[in-house]
Amino acid sequence: MEDIADGKRRLIDAALRLAAAKRSFAALGLRELAREAGLNPNTFYRHFRDMEDLALTAIAEVSDALRPMLREVRWAAARDSSQAVAERTCGAFFAYAHGHADAFLLALCGSTGPQPGLRAAIRQLLADIAAEIAEDIERLQLIPSLPRATVDAACAEIVFHLFHLSAEYLEADEAGRRAHVGRAVRFVAWLLHGAAATQAGEACRAAEAAGAARLSAR
Repeated sequence: MEDIADGKRRLIDAALRLAAAKRSFAALGLRELAREAGLNPNTFYRHFRDMEDLALTAIAEVSDALRPMLREVRWAAARDSSQAVAERTCGAFFAYAHGHADAFLLALCGSTGPQPGLRAAIRQLLADIAAEIAEDIERLQLIPSLPRATVDAACAEIVFHLFHLSAEYLEADEAGRRAHVGRAVRFVAWLLHGAAATQAGEACRAAEAAGAARLSAR
């Protein structure tokens, strides 16, 4: 009899391989999965309630590994510059995607698939990553002129962009992957610098309006 932990690991890895090959998790069948894992089909229910439960477990594994790694990268890079934070965070995100391509492909296809629980888990993962980036931007005072609500909105857009760009990154050659990282870094810079410029412009207009109001009241 196989070890329980070993059987669970083999089922998850087999599901990731098959889902990546098919570009679909919903199309996987239990017998196909068990055959790929080299296990008896009945073994599946010792570890998971259903196929969606397996997918949620795989996404949780990604979350548990990816989020603390990205945070560590951000804090280390912040000792150098805000530009280094963007560059190294984007690089680390895509490097993780490349090293865990099957899991990322599962997330990409699952994000628009028919399982509502899986879609929700992927949305939550992206939201958690975005919230942690925003928290670090605030704590590290990388863009002190921006209010937290604006930082939150910008980080949500950044993570959404990186996640979907990872599909192209995974299909690219080495030169293409470098280009995608560069694109991502530029996107982050444009978005955050644009938000800062917009915030500064709004503050300037508000000050001018207040000054005009004081003059007219005299």
